[in-house]
Amino acid sequence: MKLKYLIYLFLITFSCDNKDGTLFIIDPRSIVKNQITLADIGDEITYIPLDNKIPFTNFKYVITTTSIYVSAKGIGILKFDREGRLINRIGSQGRGPGEFIYGMEFAVDERSGNVYILDPHKIKVYSANGIFLRDIPYDSYISSHAMAGGIEFYNSLLFLPDYIMEGNSKYNWIFLDTLGNLVSIKNNSVPEFYANVVKPGCIYKYDNKLFYFNYFNDTIFSISPDLQCKGEYLFAQGPHRWPRANINTNSFDQFSAQISRLFLPYDMFETEHFIVLRYAYLKNEAISFINKKTKKTFIASKNNKSNEDNEFSEAYLENDLDGGIPLKYLNYYNDKGEEYLTEIITPFDLKVYISSDEFKNSIPKYSEMKKDLKKFVASLKETDNPVLILIKLKE
Repeated sequence: MKLKYLIYLFLITFSCDNKDGTLFIIDPRSIVKNQITLADIGDEITYIPLDNKIPFTNFKYVITTTSIYVSAKGIGILKFDREGRLINRIGSQGRGPGEFIYGMEFAVDERSGNVYILDPHKIKVYSANGIFLRDIPYDSYISSHAMAGGIEFYNSLLFLPDYIMEGNSKYNWIFLDTLGNLVSIKNNSVPEFYANVVKPGCIYKYDNKLFYFNYFNDTIFSISPDLQCKGEYLFAQGPHRWPRANINTNSFDQFSAQISRLFLPYDMFETEHFIVLRYAYLKNEAISFINKKTKKTFIASKNNKSNEDNEFSEAYLENDLDGGIPLKYLNYYNDKGEEYLTEIITPFDLKVYISSDEFKNSIPKYSEMKKDLKKFVASLKETDNPVLILIKLKE
């Protein structure tokens, strides 16, 4: 009885403190296109080739203080040390006991080394040595969708977001303990709807807080270690927001034209100085850096032309530190107060760029680093495993 009572006391159902008048508003219509490059924000760059013992291509990754974890499609979670040497493989794809079906989304408990792999209807738990420990079911909390929107390990708990993509979700997110007991929930406040084209949302960690947004709420929420949440930022309202209704058109061209008018925030994270947002709007993609103190906006993008001579832009952070490949799919990592941008690039893409006129004609801030990069890329084979790039940010 005492155990049940304690669990009941710990179970929290909360609404969020949301003082809209004080929140910073993110509006794609008001982002001023001041250009920004890697040398403006970073001062060191490191390339870590990942061990080739187990070849892989498709991946997502998590960096900890001691290890690099990569979810390799069809293989499992590969654990490398911080020098890129393979340590072991965790789990394997399949439908047998202790195997997972999907396995691309995962979280790591740095203290125990346990790895939590998100699968349809359940979480697969493995030890640091790759031994399967248990299943944690979660399907009674997520909507008719078979999968949660992602997974994070936060404050010794498992965070599972529901991005309400099917319009009938009960919760925006839930927290489970590592045995699967429900600890807290955030009720979904969006009235039920149906949409035939849906988009996920985003979660990220910064400054010991967890952040969440979906395409159908205006608010970007922050969650503190006591699991209380509040509105931290707002997406500006307007016709550019994703509709809570069907998108009905008569042709693909009409569909594309309608989608291009919508604001699509793909990824978001924060650094000490910036809110960083990769997004698409009005046929353009970019990475926006919003200065937290001054609210000045910067854009990392490159203009291109389609076959029909229509101009558009793509997300493109110029690497003028060593002249290397531009960065497009950035992540954030903090190691003992040192901030890093990270990206994983295939050797094939590195080699293609190093052989391009753009690289040959580049004049980076550090010319010796350009020479070192050229030698490093020449030492790689096209079929080698990907390379992790770490860019240390300026203080």
